Amino acid sequence: MELLVFLWMTFQLPTPPTPPTTATQPPTPPEIEEEVFVTATRTGRLSTDQVVRVEVVGREEIEEKLLMTPGDIAMLLNETSGIRLQPTSPALGAAAVRVQGLPGRFTAVLTDGLPINGTQVASLGLLQIPPMDLQQVEVIKGAASAMYGPSALGGVINLVTRRPTPEHEGELLLNATTRAGADAVLWASGPVSPMVGYTWLSGAHAQSAEDVDTDGWADLPRYRRFVARPKLSFMSSRGTVDLTGGTTIERRRGGLLNIPDGRQAVDTTRFDVGTTARTTAGAGVAVFRGAFMRLAHTHQYGLVEYEDQHRFVMGEGSYLWSWRAHTFVVGGGVDSQRYRGTMSGRDYSWTTPSVFVQDDVTLSDQAALSISARVDKHPEYGVLWSPRASVRWRREPWDVRVSAGRGAFAPTLFVDEVEDVGVHHVGAVRITDAETAESMSVDVSREFGPVSMSVTGFAAAVHNPVEAVLRTDRGARLEVVNVSGPDSAIRIRGIETFLRARHGDLVATATHTWLSAKQATPLPLTPRQTFGLIAAWEQHGKARVGFELYYTGRQRLEDNPYTDESPPYVIMGLLAERRFGRVRAFVNLENLTDVRQSNYDPLRLPAPTVLGKRAVSAWAPLEGRTINAGVRIGF
Repeated sequence: MELLVFLWMTFQLPTPPTPPTTATQPPTPPEIEEEVFVTATRTGRLSTDQVVRVEVVGREEIEEKLLMTPGDIAMLLNETSGIRLQPTSPALGAAAVRVQGLPGRFTAVLTDGLPINGTQVASLGLLQIPPMDLQQVEVIKGAASAMYGPSALGGVINLVTRRPTPEHEGELLLNATTRAGADAVLWASGPVSPMVGYTWLSGAHAQSAEDVDTDGWADLPRYRRFVARPKLSFMSSRGTVDLTGGTTIERRRGGLLNIPDGRQAVDTTRFDVGTTARTTAGAGVAVFRGAFMRLAHTHQYGLVEYEDQHRFVMGEGSYLWSWRAHTFVVGGGVDSQRYRGTMSGRDYSWTTPSVFVQDDVTLSDQAALSISARVDKHPEYGVLWSPRASVRWRREPWDVRVSAGRGAFAPTLFVDEVEDVGVHHVGAVRITDAETAESMSVDVSREFGPVSMSVTGFAAAVHNPVEAVLRTDRGARLEVVNVSGPDSAIRIRGIETFLRARHGDLVATATHTWLSAKQATPLPLTPRQTFGLIAAWEQHGKARVGFELYYTGRQRLEDNPYTDESPPYVIMGLLAERRFGRVRAFVNLENLTDVRQSNYDPLRLPAPTVLGKRAVSAWAPLEGRTINAGVRIGF
């Protein structure tokens, strides 16, 4: 954070008048408000000055979720309003992140603004990112392709890592669960020289296969994972250079424990590197970004085994400057995607150049406008154009934002159904068109003394959606195709409500989402109603206690022989942490109500499907009540 402040002062841009300060999520009272920079919109402004609505999950909330799941960011995202982590494989625990009901492949997950996970995050990718080194998480909902290209059709999740500290410091977290899981995570930071700093994150994570309901199916898969991520930050009087890299090695096993043709497994080896350079140039700031990612898998579905490899390379340059009431960003880049697999006929290699422009303009003391547009020249789907516009109006105590955008997505064969049963079951890929979407939202925020409230209405329509259709005329197989017809479009509308109240050391947050997602019929595994209540008491640096309650409404189920609709369920959790000098001890009681899908209906199918699927889709927790506890040691 100190480096961002320094950088902002160093650039000395002729900044235009900014609209009155408001928070991108319901604002906090002045006595505890902190200055938060947001980078997901490319302008690098304070969160209080953004025209585009960017919801920020701060370090305080990240620390709470860190104590619940130290090995991944799944819970952090799943308990954020409007975001749902949808399981895509009950055998391996894989999941995709859905923003406001849109398919998970439409969400771009960035790290410090870089797509080091590639443009399509694999369904296991989010389960392999420890939250220990995150400073904040920035979320843009709705079509954001105008800013980040075709991968951001449904939104952007930007994971902002912690900056190097001025003195050497670190933290070791050790954690164990009642479900035979364990985590060890190390974070360290400090100076290399007066103008160079470093951070280091490494983690070892393990989970034993757990058959909670004793039906022979592993409700929790077995895995062993190692993660390492170093970062160097170079600073001078003209700007900064950040260089980051990482590696992930994981072995994961699940499915039927004692039947060879019912097992599933995936081995992952991932390497990535990324860099961001910022420097003053004339009256503005030049920004250069680059990223490389190589991801190798060995998949096993029963007795079938195959390998594949994903490679992603990108380079981008942009220039930011201000003129009168305008702040402009112009730039361009190129990215390359390649897929190679041992299953013949599934390979592709794409190189896509792009150009983009953004203009944030102050209209008056109460109103501001942001317009952005991007054009990508895709070798398979042609020219993809993506505009977006946002308007903000503030008159105390009201703060109103209206956004509308269009985007296009370059689809591949990796839809959820294919990841569940394997590429070897794909008989043909007939994707002829890019998927496109229009989205809009209206957000109204207001403060009532110590209470902050925000209500957001949103709607989206996805055209030319890609699906995996089962064909049985010449043997069972999946065909991945664009779906067409009068009822083929996915139509989504909903309302999110956010309420936060503070009193001394006590903070309470309530969220509610109503969602309608249809494609002729309601989309499966999409609850119409969700509700969350979080209450936390904290004496900073000494102790904290938190309580959570989450309600998930009914969901339409597909290909489930036991029921067509899931019952609603409630999950409660309790967290406590206490500091003893340099050591902090914590205990987390998750799912106190012991909700398990197998308490309602069997998870296993009566017989395998024609594609070899042996379990129904997951619509509720599989592991039930879990307790984890551990220590955090500072040094």
